[in-house]
Amino acid sequence: MDRYLVISSDGHAGLPPERYRDYLEARHHALFDETVQKEIKAREEHEKRFLIDDFNTKWRARVGDGLEGAWDGTIRNRVMDGDGVAAEVLFPDGITERNAPPFGADIGLRPNAERAELQWAGARAHNRWLAEFCRDDPHRRIGLAVIPALYDLDETMKEIRWAADNGLKGVFFPALTDGYDMYNHTKYHKVWAMLQEANLPLHFHSGAAPAYDTTQPGWIGTYLCEFAFWMTRPLWGLTFGGVFEEFPRLKVCFTEAGGEFWFPWIKQLMDIRASAKHTSGKLGDYYANMSMKPSEYFARNVWIGCSALPDEETTQSYYDIGIDRILWGTDYPHPEGTWPNTAEKMFDSLGGLPEDDIQRMLGTNALEVYDLDEKALWDIAARIGPKRESLVKQAAE
Repeated sequence: MDRYLVISSDGHAGLPPERYRDYLEARHHALFDETVQKEIKAREEHEKRFLIDDFNTKWRARVGDGLEGAWDGTIRNRVMDGDGVAAEVLFPDGITERNAPPFGADIGLRPNAERAELQWAGARAHNRWLAEFCRDDPHRRIGLAVIPALYDLDETMKEIRWAADNGLKGVFFPALTDGYDMYNHTKYHKVWAMLQEANLPLHFHSGAAPAYDTTQPGWIGTYLCEFAFWMTRPLWGLTFGGVFEEFPRLKVCFTEAGGEFWFPWIKQLMDIRASAKHTSGKLGDYYANMSMKPSEYFARNVWIGCSALPDEETTQSYYDIGIDRILWGTDYPHPEGTWPNTAEKMFDSLGGLPEDDIQRMLGTNALEVYDLDEKALWDIAARIGPKRESLVKQAAE
């Protein structure tokens, strides 16, 4: 075929905040009615603290109703067709956007014992709406259930089972575990066994970080240097905790690290730390749970959702991560993503690479991760996928 199959690893979907009421349990309606406008106001204030208020205002004016694709399926499909995207993985939205689930059950989900019940309520509301949204176009929408997994493992397994029964294709867990057991703890083994058996990939996405004093200078730069660390931290627990050893078919995706240089370094660091060295020998038998190198588990169990691959970096980093580990993404409808200039940005970051490598990163790697109708997606790609010739760079360039 003369077109690429594109499956975006990073899309965001969610309702306007006030519309989540219809998906909340009735016992939460009174609190929701009392707080929804406060949450909307808090997001507006957060935009200002992030120094993006003016940026977002101009962005929203420029792209018009395209942002409504966050919840409007017709608009979303129009955008996807224009971007050449056959299907996309759907995460919840975050605090700097306007479509995040209620009660903090968003992309930056941070553990909070006092709000555990409310986070679960917000997550369930989002999951139930998302299941409907995906049913409207099941081939093109790869929905992820939001799971506040740290509080109650019975509730976690119940919601995973509900997600699988209702057509969602994966789960999103909080990366931050402050105050709770990390994911190396053996109590999670029954969760990993369930995900492995159901072929539901586990996802972590950038966004969450410890609280910063936003009244002081330099906090944004600090966050930008740290957010990839917090998003990736579960990888070390899963690897050194022997989770990938015990559950060899568990699939884990880490999405939007914000610089693809990060994971080659992480692979190297883990392999170094797993080697018996004079400087670390006193720490004990810290690699007893593994029969392979960390990088070998990475090459079997882990995929990297690379959102809007940057054109200023060399393509060597793709190969250092592993071409078969990369899942390309648009990050629609976020302003830091590729839309509405996806074709241009795709060319900048991938143009000139071998066609087979481009196809793997754009789409066929995702077919190995998710339970999808491959024929239906290729049929869509034949209609709207980017032409292969569009990613050819001339020798003179």
